[in-house]
This record gives sequence, structure tokens and C-alpha cells, in this order.
Amino acid sequence: MSTATSPVGRPARSVPPAINRVGVVGAGVMGSGIAQWCAARGFEVVLRDAQPAALMRAGEVINGLFAEAVRRGKLDATTAAAGQARLSLTVDWTGFAECDLVIEAIVEDVAAKRALFAELGEIVRPDALLASNTSALPIEEIAGHVPQPERTLGLHFFNPVSRMRLVELVRSRDTDAAVVSAAQRWVEILGKTAVICRSSPGFVVTRVLFFYLNAACSLVEEGVAIPAIDRAMRDWGWPMGPMRLIDEVGVDVTDFIFGEMAHYFPMRFVRTTLCADLLTAGFRGRKNGASAGFYTYAGNPALPNPAVETLLTRGALKTNGGMSDEEIAARLMQVMREEARRCVEEGVVAAATDVDRAMTLGAGYPPSRGSLLAPE
Repeated sequence: MSTATSPVGRPARSVPPAINRVGVVGAGVMGSGIAQWCAARGFEVVLRDAQPAALMRAGEVINGLFAEAVRRGKLDATTAAAGQARLSLTVDWTGFAECDLVIEAIVEDVAAKRALFAELGEIVRPDALLASNTSALPIEEIAGHVPQPERTLGLHFFNPVSRMRLVELVRSRDTDAAVVSAAQRWVEILGKTAVICRSSPGFVVTRVLFFYLNAACSLVEEGVAIPAIDRAMRDWGWPMGPMRLIDEVGVDVTDFIFGEMAHYFPMRFVRTTLCADLLTAGFRGRKNGASAGFYTYAGNPALPNPAVETLLTRGALKTNGGMSDEEIAARLMQVMREEARRCVEEGVVAAATDVDRAMTLGAGYPPSRGSLLAPE
């Protein structure tokens, strides 16, 4: 066992000398992706979901991910087969008592996650690390009540796990330094880049990105046409415009996170209603095979969804709402810069370079533009 001193000076409890066996709870897109990536990198993995149908789907997804890795030359067939053999699926807690690290990847609901962590606290070893893949919820609210809360942390992977390098490694007020170090070493073994964040709503990427997405929705509500907003931000250097990005993330997920940001930052985050209106009208974006959100995806290329205009009460959408592309980009980037600056000022990350690394690897910020926090 290894020990260390925590940032507040008390001795850290023992942590596993090495992470060899990983448990993942939740067999959705993220859980399946995390489980496959860990197994492919040499770790014994057990993936749990209480729903047999979810596990069956996860098995198909994982097989597809291994097959894709072979097709792309990332793994040879022998290595892929060995990775698949290291991964087991279960509807109960078989194998979790032997895990060195357990990552939950269930629904983004604080009550559900809190109940799961309480259950895990009774199942895993006292020195096993307990991590949440939450993208926005403070770790203390999820795991601060479990036995030995100093072994709890956030490990926020990004979708798709097989292609996104970033992991936000989130330390709560309880997390010991030894736990952070052990988790950071493990993330590096996975071939990912860890950015260490203090537990705070949205951490870095979700917080900064969703302030920006909310501001883009505000422009639409003011009458600026969706294609104009997306064109302006692509021309600025982003790989995808904000409205198209919302469709990819899911209109439902976006609206949920807007609600979380409004809850945690009530004095600064004025929640737009556009995503909620789209959901009421049955438009969920491209998530889970849905065919329309801000755009329609029945044909190629995607086209602006004409139904969006009918949801607005302030008249027809204009080509640019009286704003040039440069003005659109300046307004949205200002929102992003201000929130990024607050993340540094509040100590969510140690330095501006951490914000830049997180936003580049996790959100596609164009590094050719220099630091996000540099004045224009």
C-alpha cells in the first residue's frame, strides 16, 4: 500500500499499489466506451448494469469498438481478442469486491448517483478508488457521504472515449493527494491526458462550453439565423458551430445541463428556453438516432429545421440578425473567455494552460487562436 499527505496536511489512507482491475457501472454509451478502452489497454474489467437488455447492447457496442480498432490499425486481431477476453458483463456485483477502481457512468442524476455510491461503499474494498464520470455534478454531492470519502474523485471521460484524449480528473474537498496521483498515473497508462480540476459545477469543459452554447441559443431567440451562427463560429476556427454541436450532444442533455448551470450559477446564467421548446415539440437532435433538432438529418447535407422558427415568438429569423459574422463570433467568444477566466480565478484549475488544454482536447478549441484567456 502507498500513502501520502493530503493537501490539508492529514495522512492519506492507503490506496491500491496499482490499478489492475476496473469496475464500470452503467452500460450506456459512456460506460461501454470506458470499459472497452480499459480492457484494450490491458486491464481486467467488469461492466455492470441491472438491465440485461442494456448489457446485451453494450456487448454489441464493445465488439464493434474492438472491430473498429482493428480496421483502423489501432489494435491487431490478437490484441483485440485478448482485450475482449479481459472484459466480463454482469447484472449483479460479481467481481466488484476485487476491483481496485470503480467508475460509475449512470444517468446524470445526483440522487441516483448518491444511492449508487452508498451501495458501492458496502461492496468494494476500503482502499478501492470510487470515481464518477459525471460531467457537471460536484463530487461532494455524489460521494461525500461514503465510507472513506477521501478515496472518491471524478474521472470525466469524453464521448467517444475511443477518440477523445481528455479526462478531467476531479478532486473534491475530501480527495487525498495519493488518490489523485494514483488516478493520474492510471489515466496516463490509458494513453489519455488528465487535467486536474477542483470539484465545482461543470468543472472546466462543461461549464465553459455550456455558457457558450446558452449564449448561442440567446442569439437565436433574438432572431439570428442558425446557419449564420454556425458559419461564424466555423470561420472563427471551431470544427463545428454551436447549434450543430447541441444536436450532436443531444437537445435533452443540453437543456438538462442548462438547468444545472442555472441552479449553480443563478446570478449569472440566464437559462434560455429554446432547447426546452424543441424538446416539447419532439426534437432531440441526433442523439440515439433522432432525426432532427436545430437541423434535420433525413437527407445529406443537414438542413435547418423549419420548425424552429415557429417556436420563436419574436418574428422570423434573420440571416444574421443585424450582426456581422465577426460580431457574432466576438460576442460568443467573450462569454467563453469570461467563464474560462473565472475558472482560473476560482482555482478550479491551477493555470490558464490547463483551461487551454481542456478546451482544446475536450471541446475542439482551435489552438491556432492562441490561449483562450489571452485578450484579442
